[in-house]
Amino acid sequence: MRNFLLFAAVIALTACSGDSKQAEVSASKIELGRMNRDFAAALNAKDAKAAAALYTEDAVLIPPGEPVVRGREAIEEYWKSALESGGVRDVSVETMDARSSGSLGYETGTYVLTANGPDGEAVIDKGRYVELLRREPDGEWHSTHGIWNVSPE
Repeated sequence: MRNFLLFAAVIALTACSGDSKQAEVSASKIELGRMNRDFAAALNAKDAKAAAALYTEDAVLIPPGEPVVRGREAIEEYWKSALESGGVRDVSVETMDARSSGSLGYETGTYVLTANGPDGEAVIDKGRYVELLRREPDGEWHSTHGIWNVSPE
């Protein structure tokens, strides 16, 4: 929460600065949402390595009801395990909002995924997510922090 509040304060202060150069480097909603669209494609392809490559080396995942996952290598193992044990498939995401200022940004959205339940039957999980993003030297946006939860339905 502290990191999110710090990020929000940085975005607010930067937005109020009136710096026209800053506006020129702001990313579009489509560009910022690409990370999660690529992430969904990687999970659909059962490719945990490709999914993890969309995170920074020091990224943090905060899965619902589970321990925090720190670092790209641990994130790869987390998704590898989810793909192998839960039969995660048919993942889709939709960006609700995304903004950036300089090399920092965020995306909020919704997801739908299908996984195998304990009885082997398909279980559909619908939820929401927040990604804090950083533009890396190659110009691509990678997640530094990700959190998601189930939608209240």
